[in-house]
Amino acid sequence: MKPEKKQFIQFLVDSGCLKFGDFQLKSGDRSPFFVNLGQADSGAKLDVVGRALAEAALAAFPRATLLFGPAYKGIALAVAAAASAWYRHGKDLRFFYDRKEAKAHGERGRFIGRLPSPGEAVVMVDDVLSDGGTKVEAIESIQAAFQTRPVGIVVAVDRRRRSTPLPGGLPPVEAVIGLGDLCDYLAETGDSIHQQALRRFYEGEER
Repeated sequence: MKPEKKQFIQFLVDSGCLKFGDFQLKSGDRSPFFVNLGQADSGAKLDVVGRALAEAALAAFPRATLLFGPAYKGIALAVAAAASAWYRHGKDLRFFYDRKEAKAHGERGRFIGRLPSPGEAVVMVDDVLSDGGTKVEAIESIQAAFQTRPVGIVVAVDRRRRSTPLPGGLPPVEAVIGLGDLCDYLAETGDSIHQQALRRFYEGEER
């Protein structure tokens, strides 16, 4: 696997953002891994994640001018990516984010930051991609409020199984890593037990 992907996965493991084992998800399903980018809880950790997200966004969506971070984890990630894009690439990306509920006082409304103009090239930045349902909802909210649709989505981890399709209406998605990369990482590091469990999960096989 590419060295930068292996380094990023190793960072996720070392920082506690990624764990392998046996976990019960909110849906009740079992998973052989667990991702929590909330553990990227320091400047040093956010610098690593922000750099990876910024590089993915700039490579996949070079005409982007504005990043959107959905509440709540996406907010810090969009900020980190925008800072990294400027510091490392001289690209001054603006950003905005949303609240779960609209605010009726102060800076009113649901969205905060540099709000998009109609037709502006927005890229959504978030922690993970599962079935894409929450991404569709966010895109519809942005389109209704600002008459523009994001041109792309960047996530740190695409945790979909191989057979899980993206829902209709989503723009192109770029992930720093996916489950196939995690399988390769475990194979290279000699963790055959977790690698076999993750491979079965990825391929949709019964456990």
